[in-house]
Amino acid sequence: MNEIQRLQQLAGIVNETETEVGHKDDEKGMLSADLYHIGKSAVDLHKMLKQLPEDADFPHWWQAKIVKAKDYIQGAKDYLDAELNNNSDDIAVSPDVANNEDPSGVS
Repeated sequence: MNEIQRLQQLAGIVNETETEVGHKDDEKGMLSADLYHIGKSAVDLHKMLKQLPEDADFPHWWQAKIVKAKDYIQGAKDYLDAELNNNSDDIAVSPDVANNEDPSGVS
């Protein structure tokens, strides 16, 4: 199974040889466009921030949006990176976890 097929399987995408009714989502294209707009907005924000004085103050809710955006984008990147670079369909589980009678870890 190649990487594309593996990612399709993980995403629950059906085999492309099956007949499709209705429209076909261009998920890759849509995501790519979204990432372009995210990147452009990030560059624009960076330029705006450079124009402000060093002691500029921002509302906490606004700062939280930047922090969340960074966390979400980094998480999405880390996930896809791991999926693309993981050659095994099996998830490695340490023997300590695999043999633990209480997997919740609270005992």
